[in-house]
Amino acid sequence: MLLIGEVSKISQVSLRMLRYYDMNDIFKPKVINQENGYRYYTADQLDDLYKIVELRDLGFSVAQIKDLITEHEEDKYLLAVEQKQQELQEQLIKTQAQLKRLEAMKADLHRKDAALHKDISIVLKKIPDYDVLSYRKTVADYFCEGQMWEELVKLTAPLKVGPFTESFSLYHDLDYREEDVDIELCFVITKQIQTIPEGLIHRQVPGCEQAVSIIVKGPFSNISAAYREFAYWLENHPEYRMSGPNRQICHVTPYDTDNEEEYVTELLIPLTLTK
Repeated sequence: MLLIGEVSKISQVSLRMLRYYDMNDIFKPKVINQENGYRYYTADQLDDLYKIVELRDLGFSVAQIKDLITEHEEDKYLLAVEQKQQELQEQLIKTQAQLKRLEAMKADLHRKDAALHKDISIVLKKIPDYDVLSYRKTVADYFCEGQMWEELVKLTAPLKVGPFTESFSLYHDLDYREEDVDIELCFVITKQIQTIPEGLIHRQVPGCEQAVSIIVKGPFSNISAAYREFAYWLENHPEYRMSGPNRQICHVTPYDTDNEEEYVTELLIPLTLTK
């Protein structure tokens, strides 16, 4: 059998952490000498110890590690790993978006406002009614929208009525949300569909007589600047107020080009006349 010091050297886990795992019933010695308190481990226990270290490094909590190690259920272990993989992928998307925003902030420091504003166009337009296939979910945050579009494409693939020429996003929350965001994705349809796949609905999205259309060219990070411009527009047009869910249409997307400077995004903000 192996002494705790030997296990520490072999596994490269500190004595402090081995005692911590023992105290929390995660990794306990096989035998404890009652006379001198020495802890003894067997070589085959190291497999569990390596798993514990790997799970810890991947961000699993102590409670999760204890549950997975003590249960020894392969299906449960696999499910937990897949869930953590999904969590890290979502985190990666957020991190990549944050890095792009930081790059945009650096770029803004080196160019005049006019250079940015020339890529933003604001006009009034009427939004017609649309028949759509709709996919609506409350998701963790706005970064999850990309994953929702992938899900929608998979759901509509069996219909064989695409490609859909028009699509847009609807944001149903009345304010900006940091979490639990209510997003609806819509594919515009022009012909009758007999069977609607589970998870989708066929509905009409009502239009509005007056809306602001903001065309944004370039990276998605320019959208925040577009909303700032709209704030000035709204202040200069006190006869209008925002009304109903905002829409976003991506006319030129990452699916169309690898150059984000070529993206074209349209923001549609319904308006109502003040009394």
